[in-house]
Amino acid sequence: VQLARQKNVFLCEGMWTRFFPAMDKVNEIISSGDIGDIVNVQGDFGWCNVDCPYPEDRIWNPLSGGMTYDIGMYMAHLGQVAYPDSEVERIQAMGTKKNGIDQTVLCNIMFSNGNQKVDDQTGQKGMLQFYVTGAANTEERVTIQGSKGRIVLPSPAHVPSEVRVYKDEGRGKTSEMVHDFSLPDDAWGAPWNYPGSIGFTYEIDAVCKAIREGKKQCDHFTWDHSIQLAAMIDEIIRQTRGEVDVGDAEEKMSA
Repeated sequence: VQLARQKNVFLCEGMWTRFFPAMDKVNEIISSGDIGDIVNVQGDFGWCNVDCPYPEDRIWNPLSGGMTYDIGMYMAHLGQVAYPDSEVERIQAMGTKKNGIDQTVLCNIMFSNGNQKVDDQTGQKGMLQFYVTGAANTEERVTIQGSKGRIVLPSPAHVPSEVRVYKDEGRGKTSEMVHDFSLPDDAWGAPWNYPGSIGFTYEIDAVCKAIREGKKQCDHFTWDHSIQLAAMIDEIIRQTRGEVDVGDAEEKMSA
């Protein structure tokens, strides 16, 4: 990011989930206040890595592997969506390891915005709770809970094509509205390595539009977003794996 600023060139991280029309709808609902203040976000993401050969497969690389580096960003970025312009106040993470990397990680993150007194705290607080794992294929469902309702992103939440909105309508009563954002038709293409990869076209379109307009970053996922998300991931790794010794990791991978 610093180099992009110095060279005055375009830069955008490939955080493709943020560019889906479904995520635009989530942002719209949150900013409108329709479901009130966001209280908590919960999510899960896991894929079973039992068939990944050790140590050849990328997932076991101490420098870039592990489930947090692999898919943790798909969960951690949700705090930026639910609590825009907020700071990360506290991170608590714990996990199990396999072959020296993080295998299952449970994480709580507190976000804070502003300096005004809210209840017994300074600033508006918001929570994010998630787990990632390589021990199982999980549902991958996300719930964004507000004080007046909630948003649900059904599976697979990192490739969102549907937004379900539930609003409190009185004691014991809830209304539901479903917004459909079906993925583009890709029947003509070759099979993808990962399901839903046609969704990359959303970010491609946004990047092309930003460059045509002379921008140096995309509004959907800015440089500040990238830096904050990277800091969250690094702290989760530090708490679950300790400081990564680059020299030791390279020696293990070349052995």
